[in-house]
Amino acid sequence: MAPDWDTSEAGPVSARSFVVRVLRDGDAGDAGGSRWRGSVVDTATGERQVWRRPSDVARFIDWCLGERTARIEGAAMAGPALTDVVNDMLGELGARLPLAAPSLPDSNVTLERIREKLVGLGNQRGTEPTHVLGMRTLRGGRIDARVRFQLWGVTAPAVDTAVTVLQADLLDDRDVLRQAGFLRFAAVETTLAERVESVAGWRKTTSYDVLYEYSYVDTDDADSLIVAIPVTLDPEQAGSPDRETQTLTDGMVRWDDEGAPALRIRGPATVGRLSALVFTPGPVPGGTVVVTRSSAAAGPVTHLPDLPGFLDATGGSSPAATDADVTVTFADFFAGIGLSGDTLDLGDWNTDGTTDSYTGYDRCLDRPIVLAGPDDRLTVTYTASPGPSTGLDQTAVAYLRVNAP
Repeated sequence: MAPDWDTSEAGPVSARSFVVRVLRDGDAGDAGGSRWRGSVVDTATGERQVWRRPSDVARFIDWCLGERTARIEGAAMAGPALTDVVNDMLGELGARLPLAAPSLPDSNVTLERIREKLVGLGNQRGTEPTHVLGMRTLRGGRIDARVRFQLWGVTAPAVDTAVTVLQADLLDDRDVLRQAGFLRFAAVETTLAERVESVAGWRKTTSYDVLYEYSYVDTDDADSLIVAIPVTLDPEQAGSPDRETQTLTDGMVRWDDEGAPALRIRGPATVGRLSALVFTPGPVPGGTVVVTRSSAAAGPVTHLPDLPGFLDATGGSSPAATDADVTVTFADFFAGIGLSGDTLDLGDWNTDGTTDSYTGYDRCLDRPIVLAGPDDRLTVTYTASPGPSTGLDQTAVAYLRVNAP
């Protein structure tokens, strides 16, 4: 919430709210004991910090209240660097500048003033569905700015015409500009054409007040996606030998250089989509990926040459091959799924001090694979080369998910 003021005898006091989330690793009855972790959020800005020790919380609050460097006038925000946002905004406008004469300077668009603004509560704009990630949180920010277009011409009428054409283009493109994030675009001032002797040309400027909104994906400072949830049930007492344990999973697995469990889908089920997120900071992992479609039938197994051919042969209610498999390289497997255009910044698996950037892959099956009964299965396994290995043979991470159609 916004800061308020308490005029007590001690003088004005600025109030700032923080939300601390707490999770417990392990179980109090385990030999290793339990550990606490979580995140702390500054509600005024939406900035988050993962903590593993209580001192991390205090350090983050101190940083938010007193150790942050000043930003451009306006409300401070979490998210992408302001310079990147400004460059994107000016780049969108600069694409509409006319070409200058060869003997004259290039036309340009610059900032006269700028102020950051918040969007909603803690910069949260809402959520959006993705095939790879499911629902993801969107945050954003706004920039209230004045931009100035500077145009050049060999004569005064020429530069007047160039400004008129630019203004008309901006009016005609108002719907396109709004889709690009320009919520407000208002003309402010246009100067008279002036002669610049040093370049033997004429210059004219026109200024606009703009309100520009941008968005970005918020991962809540998570280090990874959730692929399995261990559950312990102690009906009588903690640590009881009668306690029950199980692991909840869905149609997603994580492969990394520490482990690469097989993805197994058992019928009755219908597989209509394959999705993945892959992070490869260095060499692409070697080894092989084997995809198998099996049933209770004892018939021959059809060996397919590539993943698209396998998906086509095993898809539909009457597949051409009930029992089939395909063996491909790590790179060819994800290439067979195909790029989705989705990206995600998440964690720091290779511990280089930089947030890892994941590439998304997605394939909607034209002919879904129908697993009619419990004996019908779809299995995806990875084997390192030369093997055996418990995980990928290079530092990398891959999330593989099977979605319902």
